[in-house]
Amino acid sequence: MNNAIRETLAAGAPSVGSWLNLGSPMAAEIMAAAGYPWLCVDAEHAPYDMESIAHMFRAIESRGALPLVRAWDHAPQTAARLLDAGARGICFPHVSNAQQAQALGRAMRYPPRGLRSIGSGRCNALSPDYRDLADRDVLCIVQIEDMEGIEDAEAIAAVRDVDICFLGPTDLAASMGVEFGSAAHEHALQSFREGCARGGKPSGIPTADGAATRRRIQEGFQFIDMSCDLAFLQAKAAAELDIAMKS
Repeated sequence: MNNAIRETLAAGAPSVGSWLNLGSPMAAEIMAAAGYPWLCVDAEHAPYDMESIAHMFRAIESRGALPLVRAWDHAPQTAARLLDAGARGICFPHVSNAQQAQALGRAMRYPPRGLRSIGSGRCNALSPDYRDLADRDVLCIVQIEDMEGIEDAEAIAAVRDVDICFLGPTDLAASMGVEFGSAAHEHALQSFREGCARGGKPSGIPTADGAATRRRIQEGFQFIDMSCDLAFLQAKAAAELDIAMKS
């Protein structure tokens, strides 16, 4: 089992993937075929069930990409089911402190390191040595979306079983009561990045397009979610229709 995200980050390079909100395995396969090394199934905000999540994972894997998933809650049973279905990493939303992060990291690892139950899910088909390799392979990605988390970013990043710290900038702006992209909002984003660096973990952020991705990489962000399948489809469909209908 090779984890492309771990290998890329360990080499000091940024890792750029995308989010999946359409609920379509075909869209997931096309995105993977386009060259994205990882794709994250958004089970927090899109209408997925466990069966459809497993189908998405298979579609992503079919083109050599790594399947991640954003969980809908922090329950250890949720983490176990998603990992048993074949997730190679889980993004947990709304993580505000190191105690939460520690519990989530432990939920993803087998005893004695963690609390993950040993089951007979499809994860075991990923490798005959899955149980021996999983603890070092799976990625615990904690998403920080409020000022409590921003202020505790260094401590969160220092948690052993946290692998990547990821921003939720839209919810962060809402929780701060400021406009997205305002000076106060941008200051919080950079404070987060600096805290992650002090804690020894890569920092991540979502972006809207390639230009924004390049800018964030230059700032020092290392794990980038560049847009999503829904936004790519919507933007291309609207742009081509606009060209076609211009007189």
